[in-house]
Amino acid sequence: MTTRIKRTVFDFLAKDYTTTTPDVCILPDDFDHTAIKAQPQHKDSFIQRWYLSLQGEDSPLYSRTTLTKKNSTNQRIYRYDWAFGITVIEPFWWDWIGELGNEGALAVHIVLEPLEHSPEAIPIAATLSALHPSRNTKSRWDLSKISKVAAEATRIGATAFPLMDYISSGLTLTSNVLESETEGQKNWFLYQFFDEKLKCPAVEWRINKEVLREYGTLLRGSLFLAFQGSTESSPDHVRITLRPQIRYCQEGDIDFVVPTNKITREKQLYIEVTPKEGI
Repeated sequence: MTTRIKRTVFDFLAKDYTTTTPDVCILPDDFDHTAIKAQPQHKDSFIQRWYLSLQGEDSPLYSRTTLTKKNSTNQRIYRYDWAFGITVIEPFWWDWIGELGNEGALAVHIVLEPLEHSPEAIPIAATLSALHPSRNTKSRWDLSKISKVAAEATRIGATAFPLMDYISSGLTLTSNVLESETEGQKNWFLYQFFDEKLKCPAVEWRINKEVLREYGTLLRGSLFLAFQGSTESSPDHVRITLRPQIRYCQEGDIDFVVPTNKITREKQLYIEVTPKEGI
């Protein structure tokens, strides 16, 4: 098994970004800054720089569909981590967070695209991470002794994922997991859907604007997957693609700016996963 890490950074120009039909253009590395009209001088367009990364096993083992005492140790669940960061560049600085929609400002998609004979990728759980303490909150590291937190971390791992002892560390499931709700304020939620154009399943993190103000503009999350194949050979791979998007349109909650749609399929950020039979 091999852990693959993919990263990319790109700049893009978004025009008419508050409408239901924004226009997006990926900018070359050597674009002429003087020829671009965008925020803060021109209010109908903006430039942002995005950072994307994705990592995980590219040759995981199948999980069995039937769980018995004999094969229980062969149940396999794998973690795929993503990162998504936004910044602005000189001389195009502007308050890009302030204009976002309050709820559902960001949507981060992990697209699970199978080929004809590939196995099924089954989402098991997902998290959104944040460093604590943030500007206005205290973490459990502030409220408890480290030894107590470490003990809680072990119990969380054993309780939530009894077959995944390897994810029981405090850095994975306690200190950096952002709760979905804080004092009645929704931070984020998960949503599964079927992608219309790619004709495949996807998992969405829908993230509110205050998360960016509170915890920073570099977000990280994890998706835990199991892979199940048929009794016949399943030689094909599953393509796992990271597709973040941002929303400035106030008229609806699905009109996002999606710059990765302007990137060719070969240059999008993805991992090809080919599950194998375990021993």
